[in-house]
Amino acid sequence: MAVHLYLWLTLHLLFHTSVYQADESDCSLYEYPVLPRLFKKGDLMLGGLFPVHFRSAVPERSLKDKVKPLKCEGAFRWLQSMIFAIEEINNNTNILPNITLGYSIFDTCSTHINALGSAITLATGDEKKVSGPTCGNAPHVPVIIGDASSTSSMVIARTLGVFRIPMVSYFASCACLSNKNEFPSFFRTVPSDNFQAKAMAGLLKQFGWTWVGLISGDDDYGKFGIQIFKEEIQHFDVCIAFFEIIPKMYSKQKIMNIVETIKHSSAKVIVTFAIEADAYSLLQEIVHQNISDKQWIATEAWITSSLVSSQENHQFLAGTIGFAIRKAEIVGLKEFLCRIHPDVNASDPFIIEFWEALFGCTLQVSSDDTSLVTSLGSKSMCTGLENLNDIRSIYNDVSQLRATYNVYKAVYAIAYSFHNMLFCKPGTSFFKNGDCPDIFNLQSWQLTHYLKEVKFKSPVGEFFSFDNNADPIAAYDIINWQRNADGSIAFVKVGQFDATWNSGNEFEINEEKIVWAEGQTKPLCDMECELSNLDINCKSQTMLKNEDAPSYITDVDRYCQVR
Repeated sequence: MAVHLYLWLTLHLLFHTSVYQADESDCSLYEYPVLPRLFKKGDLMLGGLFPVHFRSAVPERSLKDKVKPLKCEGAFRWLQSMIFAIEEINNNTNILPNITLGYSIFDTCSTHINALGSAITLATGDEKKVSGPTCGNAPHVPVIIGDASSTSSMVIARTLGVFRIPMVSYFASCACLSNKNEFPSFFRTVPSDNFQAKAMAGLLKQFGWTWVGLISGDDDYGKFGIQIFKEEIQHFDVCIAFFEIIPKMYSKQKIMNIVETIKHSSAKVIVTFAIEADAYSLLQEIVHQNISDKQWIATEAWITSSLVSSQENHQFLAGTIGFAIRKAEIVGLKEFLCRIHPDVNASDPFIIEFWEALFGCTLQVSSDDTSLVTSLGSKSMCTGLENLNDIRSIYNDVSQLRATYNVYKAVYAIAYSFHNMLFCKPGTSFFKNGDCPDIFNLQSWQLTHYLKEVKFKSPVGEFFSFDNNADPIAAYDIINWQRNADGSIAFVKVGQFDATWNSGNEFEINEEKIVWAEGQTKPLCDMECELSNLDINCKSQTMLKNEDAPSYITDVDRYCQVR
């Protein structure tokens, strides 16, 4: 009973959920964590963790407080894409004949505590009482797709990894997660940032940029990514004008300080390693202060973000260049996404909020809830005749299926691992005496072994497998933000990076297609500042501080200004 008892006690400490052991063979749960989820029973269950809600306000808690749902302020398409892939596999008798995949999917609301609580619930199940030998049986869900966050994935992997419960993430790209000694059961379909950081450094070399500003998020994604980047640029004689960290808890004053540093620095090229939410909080202030003379370099976390690339931001962020996950076309996905409806998907805990937000109407109003009626203002009642095919939104736009495709591949990687277990021939397996696993009494550590060896061709036509670090082959599209005729931002592919190409030749860039910030041919100060003419140690990045200048002004900044 070690697995269930340990995890249920962890759940109790996290959420103050009442757990007790009635006797030596019983585990009982008095209360459940308040976490919204989608559920469908199947012969084999897949867990899913998605940040359906983008932000949340985390209240102060004590251990004596009963947990209440977080007020969440999305990744709904990612969630639906997991369900689409599962249904596609269930309809394909060649993969898992006579076996149905089910799912249990939680909204993490982009918080680490929700992500961990959801993962533990997936592993333990939510039966009120588990008696006898089943208290120590295999986890309720033997594998989890997620999380999107690198930090959350680390937290979950450290907790569930003790029992070798595998995770397959679609967006957690921190290079730290490639450490198999620390995360032996962690897999992912998104490339490691080890490659992205090196690719970004190579981009600076490609364009001859030697004087740059750095910005990272205050999390594992940002810290590890920017550290690898800083190590790489040492080989290319690139100097750092400034290095700022976006606070994880929003602070207007700290954001203003970062913007002041950016505004006063002569560095025209700004390299960022930050998740979408963090980048958004900074770039909104950049737009507010009308700063348009910077060339932004983005990671895959926000280079194709519809939130950041809104039409009103174009004047200040046009010309942004970054690395994006390779996209794909998934046949039938748009039709699947557009068929959901509140009347058809009544059990979906997110559908009402999604529908009301997308169509700007309300589905239900209680006659005695005057505060809600007041807050609705001019919102009309939904008619039920709204059609997702008639509206253009991020949700049903399938032109940029990147992270969505990673979710799709994660489901197929698990399904083909199940397939190989199902068709295992005695004497040929990885286990002792070549014994084959019982797929209906599956142990998570067995699935971990099969995931390591899985190789398949996805319906899109891509061959996929994990390397020795449980990572995929690293390949990126190089994206440039350009303006469409209607004023919106277009994500234009201007090149690509592929780690399988010969060393030193991983890049393919069409510079003539690039539109630079403010219509420039290329940022100039980086090319004009000859560091050799300055009495400055580039390696130590000595900051000059005196009464006449702010602390963020460096020797090279002065040189650029007087030139």
